[in-house]
Amino acid sequence: MARPYAFLLLSCLASCKGCDAPDPQAKDAAVVAAPPSASSSVAAIDAAPPVASADAATAESFDGGDVDAGASACRLAYGPAEMPFRGTAAMITTPSELRLVANDNGKPRIFPIPIAPPTSAPEKPARPTSFSGMRWPPCEVAGKWAYCEAPGGAIVRSLLDGRESKEIAKCKPGTRIAASTLGANHSIVGYLDKRKTTEGDMLQAFAVVDDGEVQRLSEEGAGATSVRLVPHAGAALAVYLDTRSSMVPTHVRPLSEKDGKLTAGSDVVTFVGPPPERGVDFAIAKSKTSAFVLLPTAKDIAGFGMAAVPIEDPPKVDAPAVWSMYPNGLDPAPIGATVGEGKIYVARVRPREAMPGALRVIELGTLDDKGVFTSLGTIADGRHVTDISVATDGHGAVWILYGDSTITWLERRVCP
Repeated sequence: MARPYAFLLLSCLASCKGCDAPDPQAKDAAVVAAPPSASSSVAAIDAAPPVASADAATAESFDGGDVDAGASACRLAYGPAEMPFRGTAAMITTPSELRLVANDNGKPRIFPIPIAPPTSAPEKPARPTSFSGMRWPPCEVAGKWAYCEAPGGAIVRSLLDGRESKEIAKCKPGTRIAASTLGANHSIVGYLDKRKTTEGDMLQAFAVVDDGEVQRLSEEGAGATSVRLVPHAGAALAVYLDTRSSMVPTHVRPLSEKDGKLTAGSDVVTFVGPPPERGVDFAIAKSKTSAFVLLPTAKDIAGFGMAAVPIEDPPKVDAPAVWSMYPNGLDPAPIGATVGEGKIYVARVRPREAMPGALRVIELGTLDDKGVFTSLGTIADGRHVTDISVATDGHGAVWILYGDSTITWLERRVCP
């Protein structure tokens, strides 16, 4: 919906003394709301496939040089196929299959999809006859390990097949966790939990290496409202938001391991966004040569868009963001991106037009090494989407998993 940016900024400037201090209530409200958990067994319901955009109207340029490409330039090779589970999942690819790792009450449950060279005709699997309800948030995968949130906020670490299961920590229930490999032989999980401070209850970020002791991830005294982890240079990077009432600092912190314990590098505020939108969240995009924080947010009074903030090595304070503007604002604004060695693909929900209440669509595009987003067109109606995941396979095709707690769709695209 349209956002009254000028009014919000003027209101912030007129707010009480100390508005830049962490606001515990604002922090809790800013955490992405967890879609309601589906039941463990969900009967099949009628569901129409997502409607892909077929609008080939004249391209419209937005501030920042973006182009609404209309119909997708990426050929459909699979789907859109309704998945046999309700909820979302992590995606990992092997040479022979795509594995969707869903959260089955604190245990990983894998739904495999065979991967073959794309053909000229899209593969359209039959609709499942029954469905299983999976928990939100999804499991996170780090090498051979899966980390899944169980009821009550328990974080369970297990092998992908569910063996060697062990509860290693507890997070605030319903908040999203993150995981990454940490060097050649270790893994790390990051999560959010409440702690009492002199300013009241505050969400902060913590981490566990393997199944060891809990260590603080966010800076002492700082808050954290969303966290992501990603492998980097033989170790890992932590990125977290510290949503406050008047701004959204983005922190980047290099991580390494020594004797099974976490060694955290300098905590760098690499970007400070304006007053937060409801449910503000982000994605990390990474190729062999570059990495970015992708943050959909307001851009002062100029509008709403995706800030691509480069993650330098070492991280840089106040890194310059490259903006890709949306035709209008929306909240929340789901986004997903690839992390790997090849081209960066980004899938994001945005309004189709500038008018208030415009239809939401899923747009697929690429990000170059400078952070410039190039649209490859819209691929589906995105009005009910709360989660998006993106992955590439060995044939260069891109997989997009999207949906909410009631339905999940998967498709594969071959892009120019």
